[in-house]
Amino acid sequence: MGVKKKREVQVAAVTVCHQDLETLRSFADVEGTNLASLLLHCVQLTDGVSQIQSVKQIVPLLEKVDKNGVCDPATQSCLDILAGIYFSLALKNPLKKVLASSLNGLPEFFLTEATHSFTSHLQEELNTADLHSYRKVIDNISSCMENFNLGRSSVVNLLENVLQFLNKSLIEILEENRKFAGNHIVQTQLMNDLLVGIRVSMTLVQKVQGLQGDLCSEPGSPIWQTVCDLLSMFTRCLNDDDLLQTIQSTSGLAVILFVKTMFHPPEKLPGLISSLLLQSVDCTSIPEWFMNSCRSLCCADVSASTLLFLCQGTLAMLDWQDRSMGPSGEALLLDTVRVLFTLSSHMFMELDNHHHSQPQSAPIFLDGHGGVVGRQRIKESTLEMFLSRILASWTNSAIQILESSSPNLKASLNGDSSIARRLLEYVYTHWEHPLDALRHQTKIIFRNLLQMHQLTMGGADSVTDPFFLELTKSLLKLEWHIKGKYSCLGCLVESIGVEHILSIDKTIPSQILEVMGDQSLVPYASDLLETMFKNHKSHLKCQTVTNTWMDEWHETWVSPLLSILCGGNLDQKSYVIDYYLPRLLNYSPESLQYMVKILQASIDTETGSYNRRGALGALMACLRTARAHGHLQSATHAWEDLMCGTRIKQGLIHQHCQVRIDTLGLLCESNRSTEVVSIEEMQWVRFFITYNLNSQSPGVRQQICSLLKKLFCRIQESSQVLYKLEQRKSAPDSESGSSSERPPVSLQQYKNFMSSVCNILFEALFPGSSYSTRFSALSILGSVAEVFAVSEGNIQPVYQLSHDIDAGRFQILMECFTSTFEEVKTLAFDLLMKLSSVTARQFQDAEKLQGLFQAALELSTSTKPYDCVTASYLLNLLIWQDALPASLTASQAQQLTHRAHGAAEKATVLERNTLVVIKCLMENLEDEISQAEDSLLQAASSFPMYGRVHCITRAFQKLPLNDLRLVSEWRPVVEGLLLLSYRLSAVVSPVIQSSSPEGLIPMDTDSESASRLQVILNEIQPRDTNAYFNQAKILKECDSFDLEDLSASVSNIDSSAEIKGKETKTCDVTAQMVLVCCWRSMKEVALLLGTLCQLLPMRPVPESSNGLLTVQQVKEIGDYFKQHLLQSRHRGAFELAYTGFVKLTEILNRCSAVSLQKLPEQWLWNVLEEIKSSDPSSKLCATRRSAGIPFYIQALLASEPKKSKMDLLKITMKELISLALSVDGSKGTVPQVHALNILRALFRDTRLGENIIPYVADGAKAAILGFTSPVWAVRNSSTLLFSSLITRIFGVKRGKDELSKTNRCGRSPIYRSREMAARALVPFITIDQIPSTLHALLDSLPNSTDQCFRQNHIHGTLLQVFHLLQAYVTDSRHRTNADFQHELSDITACTKAKLWLATRQNPCLVTRAVYIDILFLLTKCLDRPAESKQPALQSLGLQEDVRRIVLGSELVTGFPWTFKVPGLPQYLQSLTKLAIPEVWASLAEAEGQAIAIPLSFSRLLESSFPEVRLLTLDTLLERVMSSELEEKGPPPLLCSMGEDFLLLAMKENHPGCFCQVLKILYHMNPSEWLSQTEHCVHLSPKEFLIWTMDIASKDRSEIQSVALKLASKLIAHHVQTCEENKDSIAPELRQWVQLVVWSCGDHLPTASRLAAAEVLTSATPLFLTNPRPILELQDTLALWKCVLTLLQSEEQAVREAATEIVTVAMSQGNTCQSTAGGSHTGMEGSICDLQMRDPKARREFAFCQVNASVALALALAVLCDLLQQWDQLVPGLPILLGWLLGESDDPQYLMQSPHQGEDDYIFEKSEVNFWAETLTFVRYLCWQLFHLPCQSGQPYPHSQLCHLQTIASEKRHLVSELFRELPLSAEFLKTVEYTRLRIQEERSLAVLRLLAFLEGKEVLRAEDCPREWRQLMAPRTEASC
Repeated sequence: MGVKKKREVQVAAVTVCHQDLETLRSFADVEGTNLASLLLHCVQLTDGVSQIQSVKQIVPLLEKVDKNGVCDPATQSCLDILAGIYFSLALKNPLKKVLASSLNGLPEFFLTEATHSFTSHLQEELNTADLHSYRKVIDNISSCMENFNLGRSSVVNLLENVLQFLNKSLIEILEENRKFAGNHIVQTQLMNDLLVGIRVSMTLVQKVQGLQGDLCSEPGSPIWQTVCDLLSMFTRCLNDDDLLQTIQSTSGLAVILFVKTMFHPPEKLPGLISSLLLQSVDCTSIPEWFMNSCRSLCCADVSASTLLFLCQGTLAMLDWQDRSMGPSGEALLLDTVRVLFTLSSHMFMELDNHHHSQPQSAPIFLDGHGGVVGRQRIKESTLEMFLSRILASWTNSAIQILESSSPNLKASLNGDSSIARRLLEYVYTHWEHPLDALRHQTKIIFRNLLQMHQLTMGGADSVTDPFFLELTKSLLKLEWHIKGKYSCLGCLVESIGVEHILSIDKTIPSQILEVMGDQSLVPYASDLLETMFKNHKSHLKCQTVTNTWMDEWHETWVSPLLSILCGGNLDQKSYVIDYYLPRLLNYSPESLQYMVKILQASIDTETGSYNRRGALGALMACLRTARAHGHLQSATHAWEDLMCGTRIKQGLIHQHCQVRIDTLGLLCESNRSTEVVSIEEMQWVRFFITYNLNSQSPGVRQQICSLLKKLFCRIQESSQVLYKLEQRKSAPDSESGSSSERPPVSLQQYKNFMSSVCNILFEALFPGSSYSTRFSALSILGSVAEVFAVSEGNIQPVYQLSHDIDAGRFQILMECFTSTFEEVKTLAFDLLMKLSSVTARQFQDAEKLQGLFQAALELSTSTKPYDCVTASYLLNLLIWQDALPASLTASQAQQLTHRAHGAAEKATVLERNTLVVIKCLMENLEDEISQAEDSLLQAASSFPMYGRVHCITRAFQKLPLNDLRLVSEWRPVVEGLLLLSYRLSAVVSPVIQSSSPEGLIPMDTDSESASRLQVILNEIQPRDTNAYFNQAKILKECDSFDLEDLSASVSNIDSSAEIKGKETKTCDVTAQMVLVCCWRSMKEVALLLGTLCQLLPMRPVPESSNGLLTVQQVKEIGDYFKQHLLQSRHRGAFELAYTGFVKLTEILNRCSAVSLQKLPEQWLWNVLEEIKSSDPSSKLCATRRSAGIPFYIQALLASEPKKSKMDLLKITMKELISLALSVDGSKGTVPQVHALNILRALFRDTRLGENIIPYVADGAKAAILGFTSPVWAVRNSSTLLFSSLITRIFGVKRGKDELSKTNRCGRSPIYRSREMAARALVPFITIDQIPSTLHALLDSLPNSTDQCFRQNHIHGTLLQVFHLLQAYVTDSRHRTNADFQHELSDITACTKAKLWLATRQNPCLVTRAVYIDILFLLTKCLDRPAESKQPALQSLGLQEDVRRIVLGSELVTGFPWTFKVPGLPQYLQSLTKLAIPEVWASLAEAEGQAIAIPLSFSRLLESSFPEVRLLTLDTLLERVMSSELEEKGPPPLLCSMGEDFLLLAMKENHPGCFCQVLKILYHMNPSEWLSQTEHCVHLSPKEFLIWTMDIASKDRSEIQSVALKLASKLIAHHVQTCEENKDSIAPELRQWVQLVVWSCGDHLPTASRLAAAEVLTSATPLFLTNPRPILELQDTLALWKCVLTLLQSEEQAVREAATEIVTVAMSQGNTCQSTAGGSHTGMEGSICDLQMRDPKARREFAFCQVNASVALALALAVLCDLLQQWDQLVPGLPILLGWLLGESDDPQYLMQSPHQGEDDYIFEKSEVNFWAETLTFVRYLCWQLFHLPCQSGQPYPHSQLCHLQTIASEKRHLVSELFRELPLSAEFLKTVEYTRLRIQEERSLAVLRLLAFLEGKEVLRAEDCPREWRQLMAPRTEASC
């Protein structure tokens, strides 16, 4: 929504030859008023746009000429020059069209001369014999025929010559194309010329009037022969499969067009074309000219593509309207569609893949014309696309001819005809095709098919038509995941209306909305919904007299939407808001009032959470969408009429991120870019920014920055309106004080708002700020700098960021380069570049620049990779700001400056600086490579070289290398750089190319391995023992050992030697460090070489003065990539070499030099030959999935031009598939393994797109056959290939529950295979087919009397029954079906027939378990009695059977087995699940009666098998939790089982069971069971509490969490029951507090901290906010510190759980009331915005779900208020000041590098919190503490604060000392230490300032404090308090 710059039109100026120029000068008059003067002035202009204006004056000038005289020579010459100008202009030059348009208005008097001039010039064009000029002539012919009268006349005059030229040019172009086979660039241009020539030929035939009559009257004339030759040429192109298919397609159109034009009589034309399509041409009855021109179409086998394009020509070139062709035309129409059906493609498994998704009423027709033939005819996806378009075109032609057709044709094309069924077949088999365009064509075909049927109905009612009724029913039966269903239903709604569909099922809108959680279905679902609700509203509006129809419409379409917005899943809501809601509001804006009314009423009950938007989120989404689409005219209208401002503030800090985003979008987005931003909006936006910068979600950050940028654009554009209003108001004639034009805000308010926003953003870039905060702040600042940039013209920026940047803020931006995240560095760099004037002012200190440059050089050799990235940004900043130190290579700089002197161009200065820096880096790199050649270990530990190369690459990337001025200086630099790259690669390649690059472990003892090892170790000096590769050690520079006796020398090496680096530091070296050094060096070299190839201009010959890279250098780079891609073993190395190689191959394929263009092809053949040769000396890697070989071939193939025929891909795939299918073992299996691995990579490469699809079948064949290989490597590679093929065929797996659709292994002897096969069967069976399939499967099971059966077969069948039954009973549509219970009863009857499988007659526990699972599933579904009927369980007798099985089972009789019996655990679980409902039923029957129960829960809990106990406990836990949710007491049974639970808790040793017992006790009321501990487990209630806390202190995640919650509940119970004697449980209270504090530690799992948050939430009213504190102050504050700790947790789930504590705390009555005096400024002041000190402001969020940032501020505010209420400010303040100071921080820790020891294991990451910000907590707390003293009115004893003052002063002094010890530019060189010191400095200053504030005296000057503290240092006044 920013300011859109008008695109500048580029027009090439026209020029004329010297002779024409002299002619114009000779005829030009002195006054300059004649045509010659005008043309002379025109051609002398250098601007094409100005020339256009001159050309437009030609005709008006000629209209003034006297028309009675003859055309004078001057005018004739000018017209001749104009004709020459016209033909010299390029086709796309706007001047050409303007000139033609102007000359169309030429006075009639000049037409004859003008036509003569144009005809003669066209003749000159036609005489051209140069092949390279043919395209220009063809373009001129085309432009002459395009709305240009003079041009068309000249073409008609030379028609014969024009046709002859076209014929000659097409022949020569086609021959030239054949000569250049393989040269993709040349062939692409030639084929494009050929295509244009064919199209121009067709244009001539279509636009030249009378041509057909001339041809018929003179069949033997030269023009006739030329047309015959052209027809022959088109036929040749049509049959040439080597040409682009677009050319073949156009040739098919041309053939039919020319035949139509030449054939006589026209009545016989349809018959001729029919015989041509049906390949039944009678050669004796056709004209001779046709036979000569189209012989290949008549007498030879015609390819599928040729027939296809002939059909296209037939449909496009013949006139199908008004039965102009008679009955033969109708026959031709039917013949055409039959041919198309013959060609119809059922390949690529599309028929099989989509068969399950077809309606049952539309069978697939595979008669003699279609099925089998179609599978073999068309195999390319592009031809599939052509076929779909041609079929759609046929349906259009059928509709045209049906409007006036014969009854026979109508009978052949109605819905019941075979043609209609074949069209439906095509739609059903292609409506989910991978190509979007093809799916779109199927929709057109279906819509046209419906229209065709309607045209054949003769006016009958469509709704009651059997065809439409059956079609509707069949479509609705389909699953909603079928994409084609949506488009077809939409077409059906357009044809028959939506009322009939809604009458079948009114829940269809809800069903469609439900599937909108799947992104792939969203566009289809939203399109269908829009079609339906539009149709429904139109119908209701027409049919209903009253206004109640709108309520019905809202109930149908809006209510389901609101239900989704309030309660749907995240994806579903997002897609509904993005796709459905805007369409609904755009169509029915009045529905917004209905939405707001419903949602406003639900906000208080649907509050939402971090994973639920609630009604508030739904409301904000609706309002945002409405405003963005112009349905809310202004923000004020929205707030006043629809909702209050409190809701806006609640939305801005809501716990759910999308609610915050939607609320911000409501404020920022508007359909009018100049809408003024109100004061309220600005205040709310500032409020939002304060609390939402630290978002961990990249998507949320991106949306925040995007929305704020829209707001800034609105401010900038609306400010221009305000400027104009002010100017108008200040004008002398304006009326002062006009209220109608008074702007709602002033420009000064805009400026103040922007300044305050930037203040917040810069304050957020404090030391230690998180990555999220820095990213957000820098992104927003970048948007500010971009939107409010100083620009030329009349735009006046209302705000300029540079005015608010001082030295301190500049330093803040520079320190952003120290971030370990490159995104932050990039944003900081871009912002500084936008603020170049500020940067230039700050780069004036020479000493500072020198230190900065030296820091960059030092960082470029750091062992930490992100340091070299920092170095590259610093160097680029110095380069671009021309701020390099003066001492840098003074002689070179002076020399280059002298050469550039006088130009004074920024580009030259930039180029000079870049060259100087690169030379400096190269000098350092050369020295380091020389040292690395002596000792790679030394390099890896002290100066890894990849940083230098990285900086060089980054410098090149920032430089415009195609416009260099210092070319002669760059050439030696580039040459030296290439040599250095090769040297560096040679140093590190032995490690990368070794067989074990991840750690060279010298343990091989055979001679061959030892010799190879010796070579490698000789490269890595100094040498070391095995420990070198396993652990860190310290090596001495002088240590070495002799390799003559490897084993002896290895044992004698000192493992604790030392290596001295450049600064004589001791460096730890590990194999990881060596590996990282090597592969990163290879990575940077590859990227550098790729960058050089991509950016540097090439020299075609060495002597050329232009370009930097020679052809030989490019070849060397290619050989380098080839060597390392084919020989490297380390994935990181060859993946990045691949990145560089791709850049090279892309350049080579676009290169004009043929020798370079052919290189990729040569490299490809070479590597394929090496793969096929299986040479033992080959260095190709056959392990590691062929390492870099697939990458190498991928790069060569993916860079092949996509518009070409992809010949390299075709040949390569043919070779690879041949190798993959090879069974010849003479050459070994290595070539086969390579082929399989390469095929896998190619099928995974998305850049090859649809071109790879034709090879899927052969690839699958190779993979499957590879499974049978005896060689493991072949089987492994085949498996990987098969996996890639499955992904390529079915797409990427979308969800966790998506099942494979490939196995049918139900009888496999492998258990897992049977299980997978059963799951895989489900998607193949439609819901309607499940009952019959279940019957068949159950019938196939053996009877109890059968003698011979296999348990594997039984098990596989039962698994299939179970999964199919589960899918059937869980389908929501069939659960409401009236036939569901009947079908389920039939299934139950079949299941009962095999009941013996659940008894002891079946000895196999595995199959017995599955059968019992089936019974359990049936009992759950049948236990739902229908109306006025007994339960189906009883009527079928299944309940008695189940009871008999349970009572006769081992649960009652006892278990004779142990766990060694196969299948026992599964059987126990299944049996227990079946038995538990029977126990509940028995208890219900025995209620109130003294009846013995054979099986009880107590007995189940006494089982010795944990599976039984666990399932029983799960059931009881579920029951007690449901009772708790329903807020009613637990069932009497559970109350009576308290003793059982206590006993089980004491003796249970199974972790899962023990955990469930504790959960049950936790959810039960302690008063019901705690008193039983004494006699039951011999523990008093207090001892049981201590036992529980001991359990909770153990480090077992889930058990510890449950025990903690149970202990907390018991503590609360003890406190509430012992209110008068609380001291008796004081030790337990202290132990509990310590347990909670320990449970909040970052070292514990997330589950423990979530449990602690839950405990604190429940304990808040009792312990945290109780008006009469129960705990001691220290313990209470310890719990509050836990809350603050959890609010700053790294895990979002923990933070959100902790916010619930704050919500509960604020909901208490005492925390919503203020005890503080004084006035507050509310939301107006920036300090009060942040501190939440205003009770009114806090009450707005009391019952709202807020995010963690706001909760942290609110928690501190509530705590400080509570201290005042408790009268504990004096003892509590020192504790809070201790938090502020960070007393636990060890001063020595400040200078300890966190990376000490990190290099030993550089891949291991320590725990780090990327969300918490120390200074954010410090600032929030400080803001609260500054307001406590004046509110309390109590004095603070100096003695209590003296200790803190001493500590703070000591820390501040220590920090100052440590700062002085840091080196220059410490923020870059010692970033971690520097940041720690800065944080501690601010903490110490904050404490000292507060202490001084308390004592009423000044200790520090204001200028000594950071900016953010200065506002708090203002003199104390009543208002400030």
